[in-house]
Amino acid sequence: MATSLDLPESRYADLDGPVHYVEWEGSRERTFVLVHGLGGAYLNWALVGPGLSRLGRVLALDLAGFGRTPRAGRSSRLSASRALLSRFIDEVAERPITLVGNSMGGGIAMLQAAYEPASVDGLVLTSSVFPQARGGIPSPVVMAGFATYRVPLVGEFVVRQRFHRLPAEGVVRMGFRIAMVDHTRVPEALVRAHVDLFLEREHDGDVGPAFLEAARSLLRLGEHHAFARSVVAAVKCPTLVVHGRSDRLVPVAFALAATEEHPDWMLRILPGVGHLPMIEAPDRWLAAVETWLERPGSP
Repeated sequence: MATSLDLPESRYADLDGPVHYVEWEGSRERTFVLVHGLGGAYLNWALVGPGLSRLGRVLALDLAGFGRTPRAGRSSRLSASRALLSRFIDEVAERPITLVGNSMGGGIAMLQAAYEPASVDGLVLTSSVFPQARGGIPSPVVMAGFATYRVPLVGEFVVRQRFHRLPAEGVVRMGFRIAMVDHTRVPEALVRAHVDLFLEREHDGDVGPAFLEAARSLLRLGEHHAFARSVVAAVKCPTLVVHGRSDRLVPVAFALAATEEHPDWMLRILPGVGHLPMIEAPDRWLAAVETWLERPGSP
C-alpha cells in the first residue's frame, strides 16, 4: 500500500462555475472518472489513483460544495450533481468512460448510467448506496446522525458544529473511525491531507449547507424505494461492485440484493473492510478492478 501521496496538481473546469479535479495520466484508451461520497473529496482516491492510471487516464473531481469546488450558487442535490457530472464527462473526460463512485458517488454514477447510458461504458460501485433490502440495518450511530440531518434547524446546528466548531483533526479522524473497521490503516500523510483540506474550507459558509442539501437529497432518494430500484434496474453497462463486508453505513446486504437483480455484475466482498475500501484496502480494491477489466465483455 502507498505510504506517501502521489497527488497531481489541481485543475479547474468552468461548468457554470469552477469545478476542481486532478488527473493521474494514463492511456487514453480508457478514462476513469472518480466520484466521491457525501462529505468526501478527490483525496478519497489518493491511494488508488496512481495504480489505476496503469489501466487508463484517471480523473477525480470534487462535486459542487465539496473539496475545492465552490458551490458558486449551484445546488448540491443528487440531481444537480448528476447533471454536473454529465457536463464533466462531456467537456473534460474522453470515451470510453468508466465511472467509479463511492457511497453517494455510486448513486450518482448509477443515475448517470440510467439517464444517459450512452455516456457510460462501465461502472465500479465502491460501497455504493443501494436500495434498502432485508437483512441489513445501518449502524445506530449512522442512523442517528442522518435522523438529525432530516430535522429543520437541528440539522443546520449539527452540521454547523461539525464544520465550524470542532477541531479539524478530530473531525477527520472521527469520520475515518465511523467509516472503517480499522482507521489506523490510513497513512498519516492522507490524514494530514484531509485535515489541511478541512482547514482550507472552514471559512466557506457554503460547506455546511452543501453537505446538508446533499444529505437530505440522499435521504429522499432512499425513501422512494420504487424509484431507487428502477434506477438500479436501468443500469445496462458492465458493472463491478466492491463492498466492505463490515460496512456500517451501507450494509453489505443491500449490495447483495442489488447484484441478485443483476447476475451479470461482478461482485467482490472484502472481509474486514468498511465503507471506504479504496482507502482501507487499496491493494485489494485495485486487484478487483484489474480482474474485472480482464473479463470478457468488460469496458
